[in-house]
Formats: sequence, structure tokens, C-alpha cells
Amino acid sequence: MGYYDTRNEARRISKLASQNISSEQTKKEFELDRQSKFNQEMQAEFHEKIKKLGEKNGS
Repeated sequence: MGYYDTRNEARRISKLASQNISSEQTKKEFELDRQSKFNQEMQAEFHEKIKKLGEKNGS
């Protein structure tokens, strides 16, 4: 029967887990950042359309 080092295995698993957490966190932060930029662009576009509609109705 082979020697199995549980301490190193536990260390390896915890290292992998912490890497997964950090990548998940950065992915979430990136997604939120991208969403807020998208929302800002959509709002700007929305306001432009509203302004154009207002000009059409006003004339």
C-alpha cells in the first residue's frame, strides 16, 4: 500500500479552493463593472431618444 500524505493533500485542496474563490470574486466584480458601464451607455442612449422624441412632438 502506498504512502498517502494527507497534510499535503489538504494543503493542495485549500490552495485550489482559495484560487477558485478569488477567480469567482473577480469574475463577479468584472460582471458588475461591465453591467454598470452598459447601464450608463443605455441611459445615455435612452436620454438621446427621449430628447429626439420631445423635439418631434414640440415642432
